[in-house]
Amino acid sequence: MTYENDMLDAQKYLQQGNYKRSLKAALSASRKSPGSAVAANITGIATSATGRPGDAIKYFQKALKLTPDFPDAQKNFAQTLILIGRPGVALAQLAKLAIRTPADWKVWYLKAQAELALGKEKDGLASVDRALALTATSVTVHHLRSTINLSLGHIKDAIDDLYAALKINPEDVVALTNLSLPLARQTRFEEALEVVQKAVKLAPNNVAARYRLATQFVEMGRSEDGIFHYNAILDMQPDHAGALEQLTLLLSKAEVAALEPKIQMALKKVARNSEDRASLFYALSAALSAQEKPLDADKMLGLANKEMANLLPYDPVADADVTRAILGRFPAILESDGETSTAPYPVFVIGLPRSGTTLVEAVLGAHPHVAPLGERGTAGFLLRDIIEQNLPFTRNDAIKMIREDQRLMPDLPEGTVAYVDKMPENYRLVGFLKSAYPNARIINVRRDPRDIALSMWKSHFSGTALSYTYDWDRMAFRFNLYAQSMAHWKTILPGQILDVHYKDLVEDVEATGRSMAAFCDLEWHGAMARPDLNATQVLTHSATQLRRPVHTDSIEKWRKNPDLLTPFVKGFDRTLWSDYLSD
Repeated sequence: MTYENDMLDAQKYLQQGNYKRSLKAALSASRKSPGSAVAANITGIATSATGRPGDAIKYFQKALKLTPDFPDAQKNFAQTLILIGRPGVALAQLAKLAIRTPADWKVWYLKAQAELALGKEKDGLASVDRALALTATSVTVHHLRSTINLSLGHIKDAIDDLYAALKINPEDVVALTNLSLPLARQTRFEEALEVVQKAVKLAPNNVAARYRLATQFVEMGRSEDGIFHYNAILDMQPDHAGALEQLTLLLSKAEVAALEPKIQMALKKVARNSEDRASLFYALSAALSAQEKPLDADKMLGLANKEMANLLPYDPVADADVTRAILGRFPAILESDGETSTAPYPVFVIGLPRSGTTLVEAVLGAHPHVAPLGERGTAGFLLRDIIEQNLPFTRNDAIKMIREDQRLMPDLPEGTVAYVDKMPENYRLVGFLKSAYPNARIINVRRDPRDIALSMWKSHFSGTALSYTYDWDRMAFRFNLYAQSMAHWKTILPGQILDVHYKDLVEDVEATGRSMAAFCDLEWHGAMARPDLNATQVLTHSATQLRRPVHTDSIEKWRKNPDLLTPFVKGFDRTLWSDYLSD
């Protein structure tokens, strides 16, 4: 075989996806022509494609040493640096390359990837727009733009990006799958179901599409359909951690207990220090609990939370600093001139996660003129730069925030007078929210912190925002920050925050619901007493619970195993929680 033949084989196999044979041919070509930058570059591509991006670096470096101005090697080198977690180095390379080759869309695309990885989403959006200006028909660029927009909280824009990709390729299974959740977040539930059903129809063995479809069904209250598709995933991939975990939340007690052998088998194969391993520990805990083995179940819960705590570090000092900085912006009673009052007006339902915010939203959302919008993270995204960079928040800034917030809002039904945003963590932003929306109603949901903590301990949350929930000490620390924050907001906003106690709500939903309605200047409607009959889609851990009539089963669950919460309770500031810790 000649060098030329080896190179032809390397490129042919690369295009066919046969990366091992491509690598073999490329290495042979490099041995025959050690001074070939092209051979070194192909070797690097094939090496990375076989799952060894770290090893690929030396081949790209060799190619660039041989031919410093080799554009393909420069881009491949940068892309591999991003893959191995060195986006800063990649960005420095790409910034120079963008100056030399401004008409190369791939350079801007890679630059956007590096900026996204570095948390520079706005720069990434500008770069990906440059790429789109050069190649509007690239599906991958539209996908990246969608990812960046989602990271910025621009859900509407992300949806537009994915539909743009589908206009180019209507059978893009990845776009159809990725489109489902943003559509659901915009309360376009049937559309969210339709697109992912199409994805599964096009690719029945696509596990990601099937998983999203199962989840969509569960969130819409169609648990049996969800169970069917989670089981279909296990038929394809018996050790799928997510499907096993979700089934333990949906099946009967006997069926959950029967899952233990499958979970144990999956644990033997799963990688250590991985979220999949945590998922399997959560699932195993549920299976053992179903077998009436509480001590073993608690042990597995501890392992699940330990795994997640290691994966998602929490910095209490930084968190406390952010909280103090936010509260320090609003030192005195907050006066409003009412100039930025809006209609419909927002009702912000806040509190600790798992405190009952979903139920409160469901009660209010059963009103015919109230739109329940779920957990909108928009406010946090819009305020992120102001908070992180300690920028001023002027009247003009508040107006800009309102305009962007309303632009990104789902279409509201005709006749809507109020909408509910039940992002619990908005409790940190109350000062900003009341400054921007003087006519906003703030409802703070309170629940016995031990019940909240126990619920958190048993929950596997998506994303990184709730990293404190996987460690008892972290939880206690964050709970104290919440209590301090609410004490401050009530001081500077006297009479403008309604406390709703979860216990009161579930024991007498009508009486508590009426007080909520009055606080929000809404007439009481009988349907508000049966939120289970009005629930649409629920995107939180309460998806299945909310389908039941309001009940008191979750009150004082912590008493069944108080010793489990001992380290949590020790971390409490008792002056902040005296109304709950008297016993």
